[in-house]
Amino acid sequence: MTRLAWMVFGGLLMAGSAWAANDEAAIRALLIDTAQATSEFSRTRDVQLVMRSYAKDYVGIQDGEKETAETIRQWLAEYGAELDKGSPVRFIGEVFDIQVRVVGSMAWATYDYIFKMIRDGEIQGKDQGLCTSVLGKEGGLWFVQHEHCSKTSKGQGS
Repeated sequence: MTRLAWMVFGGLLMAGSAWAANDEAAIRALLIDTAQATSEFSRTRDVQLVMRSYAKDYVGIQDGEKETAETIRQWLAEYGAELDKGSPVRFIGEVFDIQVRVVGSMAWATYDYIFKMIRDGEIQGKDQGLCTSVLGKEGGLWFVQHEHCSKTSKGQGS
């Protein structure tokens, strides 16, 4: 291979790495933004802000229970109705230690989560666990297509 060919090949490899790094950063931001939008829902009541991360045909598993985009919308509607009635309950979520792998227009991410229920400023309950998300890229944007989250056993990070 000529020096020029090696330079072009090396440039393509570096560009591919940069694109993958950009996609990884976009996926991390998407997961963090979704947790934040859910945490801020009690203030914003913005269903679309929460839902914009999920593919239309999203199906997931949350602690052994099937979840779809529609069940998330339903939960947000019920939570919003309770807030409208003056419920002092708030939910706060956080994701961390996000590991992302990208292969073309598909990716998966693993991460830890903490989800807290707060009533009148005091923690009333806490779920902590692990998630794996499968994502697809459509029109330059990443969407969660499937997610599997489970609480960790007592003694493992609790």
